[in-house]
Amino acid sequence: MDTLVLVDVTDAHGMMLSRQRFRLEHPGPPLLIGRDLACDVVLNDPHVAARHASLALGQDGAVRLADLGTVNGLIVGDVRVREATVSGPGGADVQVGHSHLRIRTGGEQLAPERPDRESLRSRHREYAVAVLGALACAGFAGFTAWIAAPDDTANAVVAKLLAGAAALGGWFALWVVLGRAVRSRWQWSANAAVTLGAAALCLWLWWGIDAGSFASGSHRVRIVGGALILAVAALAIYLQLRVASRLQGPAAAAVAAVLPLVGLVAFLWIQQPSGTDVNRIPPPGRLFPPDWSRQPGTRPEKFLEEALDLRDAADRGTVP
Repeated sequence: MDTLVLVDVTDAHGMMLSRQRFRLEHPGPPLLIGRDLACDVVLNDPHVAARHASLALGQDGAVRLADLGTVNGLIVGDVRVREATVSGPGGADVQVGHSHLRIRTGGEQLAPERPDRESLRSRHREYAVAVLGALACAGFAGFTAWIAAPDDTANAVVAKLLAGAAALGGWFALWVVLGRAVRSRWQWSANAAVTLGAAALCLWLWWGIDAGSFASGSHRVRIVGGALILAVAALAIYLQLRVASRLQGPAAAAVAAVLPLVGLVAFLWIQQPSGTDVNRIPPPGRLFPPDWSRQPGTRPEKFLEEALDLRDAADRGTVP
């Protein structure tokens, strides 16, 4: 009697270290697992004994992993045990020291092959989102440069594009390198789609918030718009964490919710003046056509009258 056994060795972060296939026979010698080079499965783990465990096929056809009298034993389901049986459709997941073993047997019933309907389609969607996001970012740079410097639009566009490309390129490279280090995969298209799509949404939302606030004359527009930008940033970070790291849903959501708030607090702290300076003139906001405003304007006569009253009060030294 014999059976095939597949042993996957991963580290504590789920990184695949090795995959080996063996044939177990009964009667026959067991497979040895440990740090000793004479073992069949060699683990480079200081928390593993020289000969830590054995994998053997029993007379009943069951495959059992047994501890060989070590200090740390075996861990199955967060419980330290001395023996584990490889059974069930998914095999067995056993921790040996700080290494993780997933053991499958040849008698395992495999599910039928899944039809692949997502790989190419999802990648095409990622490419489309990345391209549309890049075009939207470039359009924002051109539009705002034309408004701010209509006489020197070309140079202003180039400067904005270079600055934006440097910022987005650094953010994109951070997630790509993280994904390669943690998951051993280059997620170019997914990270590009999230980075460029989120950047385009945030930029145009930012401009729309200013325009809406000017038109309505209400600060509520800024509050609602700021909340939307934070939500977009949190969603982008959540998606990139799921792509590039091994954080599960709740942990990734918690990190994604905290990071934009930390960034907002840091931004507001940097924007505060270092001290009270009566000569400081804050930078002007964006300029919009007067016809966009839905607020009643002030009649010129009333404006001049208020200006004269203010001058008289200043001359008397009674300016409130």
